[in-house]
Amino acid sequence: MSNVRDFLPSLSRVVNDPTMNEAVADRRIFYRLGDSEIFQYANKNTVINGQRMVDVIPRMVLSDQGFMQVQFNQLDKTVQYELFEGPHYRLSCKKTLRQLIETGVVNLVYSEEYKIPTAIPYIVQGAGSKARIFVNVSDFLTLNQYGKYEVVQGRNYNGLIAAIFAAAVSIRLIRNGGEMPSDLGDGMILVYAAMMERAINSLVHMDPITKDKVRYLATEFALVQMYGTEEGQRRFLNRYKNQYFPKLSKMITDSLDAQFHLDGFDKVSSFVEELKRMYPSMRGLTEYLIMDKWIRLYGAATTMSMDYLGYHIYTLCMVLFESPLISRMALEPVMEKNRGTDMYRRMQTLIGPQ
Repeated sequence: MSNVRDFLPSLSRVVNDPTMNEAVADRRIFYRLGDSEIFQYANKNTVINGQRMVDVIPRMVLSDQGFMQVQFNQLDKTVQYELFEGPHYRLSCKKTLRQLIETGVVNLVYSEEYKIPTAIPYIVQGAGSKARIFVNVSDFLTLNQYGKYEVVQGRNYNGLIAAIFAAAVSIRLIRNGGEMPSDLGDGMILVYAAMMERAINSLVHMDPITKDKVRYLATEFALVQMYGTEEGQRRFLNRYKNQYFPKLSKMITDSLDAQFHLDGFDKVSSFVEELKRMYPSMRGLTEYLIMDKWIRLYGAATTMSMDYLGYHIYTLCMVLFESPLISRMALEPVMEKNRGTDMYRRMQTLIGPQ
């Protein structure tokens, strides 16, 4: 029997390194899950059928290690119709979505043995044009007595299409070198910053200017997580700094840049420590308090997107498709304000046909 660690996607490997580097290495949107502090925390505190997450997740890429790979023709006819043929989801890329599944670029996996947290919807194996993505659909499908996978609860269709759509967007980005179109990237980053600012504000109740400052810093944090320190800062200064924060004068933003230590963008705990240093009202803040508030505001399925931007794509898609796993009331106004409809169209264009 194969050693599952031989198949462990590089983005999922956990490295327990207590040192804090002065800068985050060059990245693309999908970096190692092990670089996420939220994942490290979950891996330490979550046991799945007696095993750590990092030992279970790689099993998704193998059909004989507790997960079954779901072929398109194994989907119940009703599921096929609702997702890829019927009028319910008005998508211009339905044919391409089906092709991605049928050709094994997007792989659906199902398990009754292992319950992976909903915040980890998919993992990537490989890189570049050879990359494949594995989507955990166990929360949405049920294997019936005829060997077909069906949707029992109607609302799960929305959760299922959100996961498949997000995975298709993700694999397109990865196969294209990890470069996100600027219009889609702008919306995604601004939604993230608004979510982070709201979670923090729910804990410390900031004045309007401080909220804008936190959103400014959260935007830069997200870009550094996605692209590394040097490239993330370059993108922030060239595209975001002077375009999306009209209420902050140049004097204020220059002061923020000078005061906030660069290594504060390395990871979420460092980011919180820098906020506490700059703002005495935040001295009781911790990344775990923010995570708890984040979950309460937006839903547990969004937890990983707090510091792993590769899954923030999934958060956006859950809102767009009204997934039952997220809090629509909390997230829809944020999406609308940051051009959610435009992002929806752009992601369809990105998926295909290509």
